[in-house]
Amino acid sequence: MNKRIGWLGGLLAAQLLIVAGVLVGGAAGSEEGSERFLIFEPAAVSKFTVADADESVALTREGDGGDAAWRLPGGLPADGDKLDEVLGKLADMAAPWPVATSSDSAERFEVTESAHQRRLTLENDEGVLADFFLGTSPGYRRVHARADGEDEIYSLDFSNYEAPTDADQWLDKTLLASVGEPSSIVLERTEGAWRLTRQEEDWLIDEAPADAEAADKLVRRFKDLRVLGSAAETGETAGAFVVADDQGEHRLTLFHDEEEDEYSLASGRVEGRFELASYVAEQMLVDAADLEAKEDEGGEDGEEGEAGDLSGAGGVSTADDPLAAGDG
Repeated sequence: MNKRIGWLGGLLAAQLLIVAGVLVGGAAGSEEGSERFLIFEPAAVSKFTVADADESVALTREGDGGDAAWRLPGGLPADGDKLDEVLGKLADMAAPWPVATSSDSAERFEVTESAHQRRLTLENDEGVLADFFLGTSPGYRRVHARADGEDEIYSLDFSNYEAPTDADQWLDKTLLASVGEPSSIVLERTEGAWRLTRQEEDWLIDEAPADAEAADKLVRRFKDLRVLGSAAETGETAGAFVVADDQGEHRLTLFHDEEEDEYSLASGRVEGRFELASYVAEQMLVDAADLEAKEDEGGEDGEEGEAGDLSGAGGVSTADDPLAAGDG
């Protein structure tokens, strides 16, 4: 009897282990093997609209293949890398199982047409590819979602902040950067002007040798130039730059609003005014003296030291000098 009880107990324990393993394995692979929330190809999307209760932004893709570029309303370039990342994530979004299906739940989770935190619409030339609502968050980096016309509500690995309605959040922040490394930069200010020019591997400031480190730092400011967003047309001109790069010369005008202590930048290549970080603007407004080559810190002292070495070694040898040897 005891042997039979022990055998049954062992069988029960084995069954419990099997069940636990199935549950754990199912939970771990639930999203990997589940169906996608949306069925679309990111490359097929030509219009992406994000809206909330107050505002919306529509981004459009122009061109085909490698020449395709995303644009904001008005034609400003959008951040294509950011858009590709968001669309790729949406296309791969797993929908393991619905968390609710009732209309009351849709209202509570804010995924209805009248109450939602985001509405995302993906289109191509033929029509709508996907139209869905994002609502409340059930946890960190999770959001409730419901496709338009469907009852199922899902908890997805996404966040509302990844789909902003502010156009500046989609703006290509490098739109004013030089194309390639600048070959020359001219700064025009009321107190004077200077010209920084590359000559082979060196830089010249007003035809005189420039400090290589200072010149390279300034050039990187234009090559890696990033704006913060659109700006109001306020402030007075703080300086104007004429920059020569791989596409020729273009003009950048820097403005300073003293009351707000803010800087903005306008370009001859792109329409509009754009906010610039103050520390970047101040590093661009350098004086010619800051770019001039620094004198060798050794200077005359170094030459004197060299002369002293010669007198003590190659000139007059102390070993051959009777006075130096103390034989006088």
